[in-house]
Order: sequence, then C-alpha cells, then structure tokens
Amino acid sequence: MPSRQSVRPWLVCLGGDVMLFSAMGLGSNIYSVYQPYIIAENGFSNAQAGWIVTVRSLFIVVSMFTANRLCARLGPRRTAAGAMLLLALSRFLFGAADSLPAYLAAGALTGLAYGWAGMIPLSLLVSRWFQDRSAFALGLASAGSGLATILVPGPLTWLLQRWGLSTAFYAEAVLVLLLALAVLLLVRDDPAQLGLRPYVQGGRTAERVPRSPAPGGMTPLYWGLFLAAVFLIGAPTSIGISNVGVLYTTEGFDPATVAALVSCTGVALMVGKTLYGWLADRLGGRRSTLLLYGMSLLSYVLLCLAPNGSRLCAFAAVLAFGLGLPVSNVSFSIWARDFLGDEGFARGLKWSQTVYALGIVALGPLPGWLADVTGGYVASYGLFLGMMADSFLFIMLVYRRTNSGDKPG
Repeated sequence: MPSRQSVRPWLVCLGGDVMLFSAMGLGSNIYSVYQPYIIAENGFSNAQAGWIVTVRSLFIVVSMFTANRLCARLGPRRTAAGAMLLLALSRFLFGAADSLPAYLAAGALTGLAYGWAGMIPLSLLVSRWFQDRSAFALGLASAGSGLATILVPGPLTWLLQRWGLSTAFYAEAVLVLLLALAVLLLVRDDPAQLGLRPYVQGGRTAERVPRSPAPGGMTPLYWGLFLAAVFLIGAPTSIGISNVGVLYTTEGFDPATVAALVSCTGVALMVGKTLYGWLADRLGGRRSTLLLYGMSLLSYVLLCLAPNGSRLCAFAAVLAFGLGLPVSNVSFSIWARDFLGDEGFARGLKWSQTVYALGIVALGPLPGWLADVTGGYVASYGLFLGMMADSFLFIMLVYRRTNSGDKPG
C-alpha cells in the first residue's frame, strides 16, 4: 500500500493542476470562446476587444513581478487561493459588465490571478516537494490549464448560446470558488509542515543533493539574449491561444467546430506539458527544448493555413499548437535552472515570467488592429511564426554558450 510519504507530493501536484485549471485555463486559455460573443453583444471592434486582453496582460506583468515576494510573505498556498478569489470576482464583473471600462477592470483582475496562482507559485511548490522527477512533476501539475481547454469549451458554448454571456460568466465564477476550496485542502507549502520529506524514487532517503552551480558563459549579452527569447514567446503563445477561436470564426468555421478546436488544443496542451517534463528529465533541457520549438514552429505554419477551410488542417494545427505551448510555461523553470543553476533559479524564473508577460503587453492590441485592417487574424499568426523562429535561435545560442542542459546523470 502506498505510504503517505509517497502519495502526498502527488496530491500537491493535483492541487497545482487545480490552480492552473483556474488561473491559466479558465482565466486565459478559454477566453477565446467568449471573445466573439463579447464583440457581438457589445458592438466592440476587434481592436477594442483586443484591449481587454492587453489590460489583462499588463496586470499579468504586475503579478509576475510580485509573485515571488507575495509567496515569501504569505506562502504559495495562501497566495494561490487568494488569487483564485480574485479570479472569481473577475468573472462576476465580466458577467455584469455593460461597458468597455468594466470589461477592462475584469481583465485586470484576471491578470493578477494569472500570476499569483500560476507557474511561479507552482514551480516553488514543486521545487520544495520533489527531489526526483521534478520536471515531470512540474509538467504534470501544470497540465490543468490544458484540462480546462478540453472540458470547458463545449458546455461553455452551450451556456453562451442558450443562456447568454452573463450567465456563462456567473457559472464560471461559482466554479472557481469551489476550486479555490480544493486548493486549500490539497496544497501545503512544504513537506516539513506535515512531517514529510521531498519525493525521491526507489525508496531512497530524501536528502538534498548538492546545489547545482550556474554554468559558465552567462554574460550580460547572453542574459539579454535569453530575456529577448522569452519576450518573443509572449504574444505568439498567450495572445495566440486567446485568439484561436476568433481566428477560425472569422474564416467561416461554425461555432461547434470552433469549440472542438479549442478543446483539441487543450488535449494537446495537457499531453505536451507532461511529455515535455518527461523528456526534460530524460534528455535534458537542450534536446527537449529543440523538439518543443520544432512542434511550435510547425503549428504556426498550419495556423496560417486557416483560410483554406480544411477541418483536417485546422485540427492538425491546434494539435501541434497545444503540444508546443509548454514553451511558454514549463520551459521557463527548466531554462532558469539550466542557465543559472539552483542559486539563480528563483531570480531567473521571476524575470522570465515577467519579461514573457511584457511581451504579451507590447503586442496585445496588434492582432485586433491587424484584423480590422486585413479582415482576419492570419497576418498575426504569420508574425507569430517569425517571432518564434527568432526566439528559438536565441535560446539555442544561449545553450551553446553555456554548454548546459545535457542529459541528467
């Protein structure tokens, strides 16, 4: 029978899934289902609707930059649960909104929840609870955001079509409140609080291994290249997933197919996060990152083919997109440890998450503006393809310079 010592860390992983199901899945990933209805019901232009995502992204920057300090003060558990209460409040506000400023305020609350119940507190929890299989645990725990994208779009589309925008948002708010309670029950900040030790494989004694030093070669120039690579990831992934629904809607796909495409993205995202963590534990950060970028670049090529009307091509595009999306979250923890060692891990994670959010803010209004000018979102995904190619080049240059990310011993 499994012992409490072996089971409890995985319950913390489950709590992490619930956190990201809420903050990233409900708060960001499925927003693309709402976007066409918000535009139609309020008479917004694409550019006006794009400002909701931009304001959300601006407050993601704030939450990312302050998450480490807040977690140190309150602990990851209370920080995440409090952020989920803010997310529920944002859903109530979205449901009651009747003007653009009200939508922007709701977007701001969503952005705060995204960072304070997202990858930073989750990464801190995993680093405390897992000595072995930490990359796999992080990928598994972060897969909750993909689960939301699988389970929610179908029922959400039914609610939107039958009961309207407000009812859908209110229902989501109640769900988030229940999930916040689950996080309080499942998550503890540190195994020592329960008289336990970090997880190890094979029944060995959980003794911390010597801290991994930072590799040589991380000069200011290559630190800048690393941050530039992360900055370039922001818009293609966050804005990219938020606009998948409206991309295919504007190209004439019916609502049921669009909901299925968003759900398919979620399936692939769940698989991608877990698979990437598993690969990173076995192949090392460098090779797993190479595979991840390859899948991501393929996805943007296929997304740019949306005007051809092919459902097969559309589903292939979102499958590849979801499999490549861990480049925007799980990879940051792996890169921070590869490039900066254990000593610089928290600093690298904070700056990568913050610069990533800045990348979202910087280009937030652009897809809506391009859609108003060109009549669709394909031009934005073409731009995203070029940005991801540059990001890939920069990350590989940093790996080459630091000679890090080899297969673990």
